[in-house]
Amino acid sequence: MKKLVLVFFIFIANVIAFEKMEKLVITGPVATVSHPFFKMIQDGALSDVAKSVEFIIWKNPDELRAILLNKGAHFVAIPTNVAANLYNKNIDIKLLNVPVWGILEILTRDKNIKSIEDFKGKEIVVPFRSDMPDIVLQAIIKKAGLDVKKDFTLRYVATPPDAMQMLILRRADNVLLAEPATSMAMRKTGSFPVKLIAPEIYRGVKLEKEWGRVFKADGKIPIAGVGVVGNIEPKIVQRFNDEYQKALEWYKSNPKEAGELVAKNIDLFKPEAISDSIAHVQLQNSSAYDSKAAIEDFFKNMLEIEPKLIGGKLPSDGFYYK
Repeated sequence: MKKLVLVFFIFIANVIAFEKMEKLVITGPVATVSHPFFKMIQDGALSDVAKSVEFIIWKNPDELRAILLNKGAHFVAIPTNVAANLYNKNIDIKLLNVPVWGILEILTRDKNIKSIEDFKGKEIVVPFRSDMPDIVLQAIIKKAGLDVKKDFTLRYVATPPDAMQMLILRRADNVLLAEPATSMAMRKTGSFPVKLIAPEIYRGVKLEKEWGRVFKADGKIPIAGVGVVGNIEPKIVQRFNDEYQKALEWYKSNPKEAGELVAKNIDLFKPEAISDSIAHVQLQNSSAYDSKAAIEDFFKNMLEIEPKLIGGKLPSDGFYYK
């Protein structure tokens, strides 16, 4: 009886000690890593820890940095290298998880292209020079024993929409894009599901698969995750991660409904393109701490080609949320 009373009082003490947040703020890009948030918000999944939950879109690293410096968010969807860069610049952020392990693909008009070597002598249009997709491509080329400058023509453009437009207007034959932009391009050219005669463009090479082949690894790249900003109650972090996992599983299992939900919140995308894209993204919610070895291997390749992408050094152990 005494034991039951003690357990009861401990439970009551924990309830009293924990107070709901007035507002829990999540920030993220329009990319896949952010999409499960909409399910969480729609379902009121965090109503036990926060009175309200708000999502804010960040459009570029400068905008993100301003939000974090002003303590304008509690959780952030973010490319892993950007998280490391901010951490190395003394921004109070820890990487909680890594759900996105493959999202980059080269679309091509040549149905015979199956590997990075098949692009030798060809032009590839690449958005965001010296950013993560470009560095991943360069790392694969280098590891395959090819020369970026001698064996390829990398043509850089400012944004993914610019690259996609060049492909659609037949001003480019090979374009590096990330989902869901790749699925949007397939839809816009009538290449999905397939034209009566032949598609206009083909899904040529998935970079994560080529990464696995040339590096003799498992074909996954720790591309994007969710970070914890500042000092947040561990119970809230745990609840957030649990609900993100549930929302991610729903997203993977319900592409039609997920496409409609995302399009309702981000008018940049058509529901069908989001639905199509889900089958082409490697999604697995892994603890950042447990994924440290894979993340560091990825970052070491960045250090060789473009150190500034992660702030010039590997982040310390404190970067990984425990």
